[in-house]
Amino acid sequence: MYIKDSHLKHLSKIDKVQKRLIEKYDQPQLSKSEDYILDLCKYIIFQQISTKAGNSIYQRFIDFYNLNKNNIILWKEEDCKKIGLSKQKKNYIENIFKEKNSINDLYDCTDQSIIRSKLIKIKGVGNWTIDMFMIFTKGDLNIFPEGDLALINAIKKEYKVKTLDEIRKIAEKWAPYKTISTLYLWESLEDDFPS
Repeated sequence: MYIKDSHLKHLSKIDKVQKRLIEKYDQPQLSKSEDYILDLCKYIIFQQISTKAGNSIYQRFIDFYNLNKNNIILWKEEDCKKIGLSKQKKNYIENIFKEKNSINDLYDCTDQSIIRSKLIKIKGVGNWTIDMFMIFTKGDLNIFPEGDLALINAIKKEYKVKTLDEIRKIAEKWAPYKTISTLYLWESLEDDFPS
């Protein structure tokens, strides 16, 4: 689903911080993905590392994957080290490929609870990864990834709040466009978040 002017008008009307961010930054682009497997690999790579490191590791991963996609389970440990993947992340990515059929069943699914219940069963996929999947892969406009530290810090800075309860109350106001507000807050960090 694409971001519309009416969504931005709604957020601007109900939230003065959002109004300021919407006026300051370019409108974020959001579209549905064509490759759920690679997207999930990307979000696993980006877990708990900086955007810059994530972009660089993901590019090496894609380069290697394009040459070796038919035998991902057989990738050697030294190959993964060259890419920048820890042994744990290599295992998580292998789990994604093992669950390929189950993940591919999600292309026609729009029910967030079904998607979450299927993905959370895959070892290495947690709530943050699922939130990234819902935002950048499924294009869901109403996701608030409260496990994202950069987002939480941006909200604390922009809204002058301290507790998670205060943050959740602010995020609730943004419904049904929590994703759009999240994208603008990430934009305020000027950190080239992956999309």
